[in-house]
Amino acid sequence: MDRPELPAVFSALAELAGEPTVDRAQVLSRALKAVPDLSAWLRSERQRTVRALLDMPQHSAKTLSGPLDVTPQRVHDIAAGHRATENRRAAAAKVTPTA
Repeated sequence: MDRPELPAVFSALAELAGEPTVDRAQVLSRALKAVPDLSAWLRSERQRTVRALLDMPQHSAKTLSGPLDVTPQRVHDIAAGHRATENRRAAAAKVTPTA
């Protein structure tokens, strides 16, 4: 089986790649269990950063949307703490199936 490469943004985790040992399996298991906590922390830090950038006169939702690869509306959503998955779920809930 081919081993996927570690995404560059997580290069600090490269030390988790190594020889197969029980200790390594335990560390990897703990890391996987902590992924939701990591995701929450990343979302919080991104929100804090985007809010701060929007408070600067040289930045706007439009100027940030390109570098963040999102729409200007999504920049505002990020700054407000809205999650894309919640938005998709809410939109899906509004759609009523036709019989």
